Amino acid sequence: MNKLVLIFILALVSCKSPVDKKSVSNATELEQFEVTIDSILNDAFDANEPGVALLISYDGKMLIGKGFGLRNIETKEPITASTNMEMASVSKQFTALAILSLVDKGKLSLNDEVYKFFPYETFKDVTVKQLINHTSGIEDAEDVLIKDWDSTKVATNADILKWYSKKNRKNNNAGQVFQYNNGAYEILPLIVEKVSGEKYEDYIKENVFGKAGMKRTIAFNLNSPVAIDERAFYYTKDSLATWNKMDGHPFTGILGAGGIYTSVDDYFKYDNALRNNAIFTKETHNLIFEKNDSVKTDFPGESYAMGWNVNDSIAIHTGGWFGVKTITKRYLKIPLTIAVFGNRDDYSRALFPKIDSLSFQFVKDNYPE
Repeated sequence: MNKLVLIFILALVSCKSPVDKKSVSNATELEQFEVTIDSILNDAFDANEPGVALLISYDGKMLIGKGFGLRNIETKEPITASTNMEMASVSKQFTALAILSLVDKGKLSLNDEVYKFFPYETFKDVTVKQLINHTSGIEDAEDVLIKDWDSTKVATNADILKWYSKKNRKNNNAGQVFQYNNGAYEILPLIVEKVSGEKYEDYIKENVFGKAGMKRTIAFNLNSPVAIDERAFYYTKDSLATWNKMDGHPFTGILGAGGIYTSVDDYFKYDNALRNNAIFTKETHNLIFEKNDSVKTDFPGESYAMGWNVNDSIAIHTGGWFGVKTITKRYLKIPLTIAVFGNRDDYSRALFPKIDSLSFQFVKDNYPE
């Protein structure tokens, strides 16, 4: 996902003042809130086209979890709360958690030099943490390789590493400049494999998804495809208004910057696990949303943490791919989380601030201090 888009979305949905909760919402008020949200999304998405899944949760409760539109145009199967959707760059938060799992076990330090694992000039003086928070100073391999890639070949993380190994790919000194970098996140799964001795897909399933209760979430690799329960295929519309399935892009073989499939149901469990410090020790959990004030992004008060753009009040991340558009927002001072997962990439991002604003107001009006 382009850094400028992330900053734009953060500006649109930046946190308001702390809530003044007055009273506990009753069933009627929640029903009316859901009717309002349904109206907005039913207007935005035709029931016979690709659409979105929506999660709105507060204080350990799923206020709304449902889908709008189809997960599969050919079979006319609808998107529901259990539909598994491609996350695109929202996957980065899970990649960061796979690394933090090794940190939590004492097998890895965020300050370890990447050169320790892959002794190439590109990685000298670059730490694991700098790969995660986009301050490594290295070029983005994906940006370069995707332009001229042989479409008959499915790319791998090893292809990304090979590109970095050929010569020094540094643009800047590590730790000095923020530059959003998919390629850096595609090295992280290789570090997980190197340290754990396991395939990345297997390690993250057991040590992140499993601990969060995400029983149906997977890291999908087109080089070793597996069946995905209730899979949402993703689509783009061409100039003739025909929906085209986009799941076969050759870079779908690369993990780390994308590749995670999850559902509203599983993401809700994950959100609760984060809020309850249930995946790692509390000390390690505290690292997830820790601001990196040493290097500023282009948006005042914002920094990039462990797979999240953060400021003092919120954490947010967007994802975009061919036929995919995702947005997740987590309030840090109140237990409110909003997520929209789309299997189409043409809907307006203005939808999210609208849903966010209504959700914030509903919580403010219906839940006491």
